[in-house]
This record gives sequence, structure tokens and C-alpha cells, in this order.
Amino acid sequence: MTDIDDFAARLKTLTDGRASAPRVKDGVMTLALDVGGLAPERRDAVAAAIREGGLMLPGVTDVRIAMTAERRAPRIIAVASGKGGVGKSTLSANLAIALFRLGHKVGLVDADIYGPSQARLLASEDQKPQAREKRLFPVESPLGIPMLSMAHLVDPGKALAWRGPMVGNALGQLIDADWGDTDLLVIDLPPG
Repeated sequence: MTDIDDFAARLKTLTDGRASAPRVKDGVMTLALDVGGLAPERRDAVAAAIREGGLMLPGVTDVRIAMTAERRAPRIIAVASGKGGVGKSTLSANLAIALFRLGHKVGLVDADIYGPSQARLLASEDQKPQAREKRLFPVESPLGIPMLSMAHLVDPGKALAWRGPMVGNALGQLIDADWGDTDLLVIDLPPG
């Protein structure tokens, strides 16, 4: 195993697999580092450790790191039950709040098209989401959790008479909204 192979193996551990394989040409080591979702302090510390380790290799006089921030789709936590009235919405709201307080970047989708309740539970009933280029932007609850619900889109007390494809399209727009750097998306599903 060469020095560069050994460094590449250590790099994988140091960066949790976020770095590309390093290449060395004319004394310059280059690599790409995915810094999406990393706090600035963590990003800078990882980059400094890579530079320090790279410069220790024989023949390496410079280390260049291309930092990328590929937007990753958030992981989805779906809260479901075949029956209504069992506490799915309460559990979803409390789960989102608990994850947020643990430091996760969490969003909440109220996927119950016909009986949305998250806007009331998280005190955001009076807010309307913004849309740009056919893409919704979540509203922020008073607790700081971004969320979307049909309650934000439809006037209170108005009945919806949607079926099949219209419901599917509405749900798709709620989930495909611009969630920014959210890493977890809690989805409160309707009964059934």
C-alpha cells in the first residue's frame, strides 16, 4: 500500500466518506469534500485536518480542497395508522419538536389532506406559505420548525372535494417543497 492509498483510507474515516479519492499531480493534492449539512466549524476543522495530513505525504507541497454542498433529500419519518383518532398528529408534532430540540434540522408535513391539524397544534394557522417557480416554501412555526399543511393553503372551514390524482399532486407538492437544509422530514399521514 502506498502513502497516498494509506492517506485515502484514513480520509474515509476522517470525513465519514464525504471526500473523493485524493489525486496528486506535480506536488499538488486535489480532492472534493461534500460539506452539505456540516456546521461551519466542523467543515473548517475537517478541511484543516485534510490539509495537515496531505502536506505530510512525501512530494505533496500543496493541498486543494473543492468543497461542495450537494443538496440531499431529507430522510422521511412517516407516522401512520389504519384508524383515525389514535394520536398520529400529536405524536408527529411531539416527535418533530423533540428531534428539533435534539439539534436535528427537522420539517413537518401534515399529509392529512381532508383533516389537517398540525397548523393548529403548532400555532401557525394564520400563516401562508410562499411559492416560487411552482415550488412551495414551508412556513415556520413559533417553535422554529418549518412545516406545511393543507390548513396553510385552504381557508378555514372550507371543504375539499378532491379525489385520487388531485390529492396525490397536493401531497407531492407538500413533500417536494423547498425544505432547505432539513435532514429529517416527519410526515403525519391520514388514517388508512
